[in-house]
Amino acid sequence: MTCIAVPAPHALEKTPQQLLYLVYGNNDVYRREVKFSILTALSQLKSDEPLCIRIMTDRPEDYAGWPVDTVPLCEMTLQQWQGENGYHHRRKACAMAYGLTLAQKTLFADTDTLFLACPNLLLKKIRPQHYLMDSFEYHWRDVSTRQTYLRLGDCLRPHGVKPDSDFKLYNSGLCGLTDSDPPLLEASIGFIDKWTESSFDIHTIEQIALSFAMRDKTVQETKKHVYHYFGEKRFFHAMQAHFFNQHGEDYRGELLALCQEMPRRRPLPQRWQRLQIKWRLRKLKGGFKKIGRDLLYGSELSDSPYHSACRHEWWENASREIGRWDRQQQQDLLKLLSQDHGAWPEALPKPSKPEDQQAILAYLRSNLAPLID
Repeated sequence: MTCIAVPAPHALEKTPQQLLYLVYGNNDVYRREVKFSILTALSQLKSDEPLCIRIMTDRPEDYAGWPVDTVPLCEMTLQQWQGENGYHHRRKACAMAYGLTLAQKTLFADTDTLFLACPNLLLKKIRPQHYLMDSFEYHWRDVSTRQTYLRLGDCLRPHGVKPDSDFKLYNSGLCGLTDSDPPLLEASIGFIDKWTESSFDIHTIEQIALSFAMRDKTVQETKKHVYHYFGEKRFFHAMQAHFFNQHGEDYRGELLALCQEMPRRRPLPQRWQRLQIKWRLRKLKGGFKKIGRDLLYGSELSDSPYHSACRHEWWENASREIGRWDRQQQQDLLKLLSQDHGAWPEALPKPSKPEDQQAILAYLRSNLAPLID
């Protein structure tokens, strides 16, 4: 294949099927992501049920002792895989393309994937010309007239694609392919290179290119088998940091049971508490309603370790919402937060825990002050 570079030689033999990951760089967050994803996959296996797991990485030493094979990647390979246009998600398409040479069936998973069912159930579904993708996101006709998609529409027009065309666009957080699919990946990488020749506004070009290459194929969603938390990363990063701080990163069998204690969804207050919060916020409007909800959600989480790890993430949501306000609104709110020697501002509903009131005020002052300095 002319569009990807081959990693350094390794001793891996071609296997009937594999669960494949790509992770590179010295980043604690992504290392913990892939390790926790692997634990969720292994925890779904029946006793002695095999699963071949492989990680393509520039840091194979990070996974010593884990029940995985590693495919070492050098810096030159990673640079070549990124391509001349500097689009780093091109590396994922290249990793998938090279990974097809290592197994008859490949289930490629992003590191922010939690398995809710056995990966072998998904691998059984993969066959030639029948593909797996994480989830359907939208039809081209529904986004083609948006400003950010107009230039992409110009690129698609020579292929007969019109604004009202009806091909489906999928999230590629999970992707199932066979070893007969190198031409599909090569076409996808070709689209990526063409569509990123000049500046690009769409960071998901990689999955759009793969969806376009699959447009006439049979594609099955996998979202019932996995949870892809790409939109809630900070919450899961906080919980995973707590998990590995408590239990360490060295692999042992006990981690498979322990990982099941971590929530598989973003921590929320109980349903009755959320209804109470909704009632308390009923008279607020606009941004105040959203930041009020996020502040109270963080305060009303349970005292369980994983919920406690996410309290500040809810408050961070509120802080980011404030960051989108105009400067005058931010200044007005800072005055409310700073007045009366730390009294809770009347414009927002008060948390039920007195200690949270001061903690939230201190958190918001600290995050808001740099925005208006």
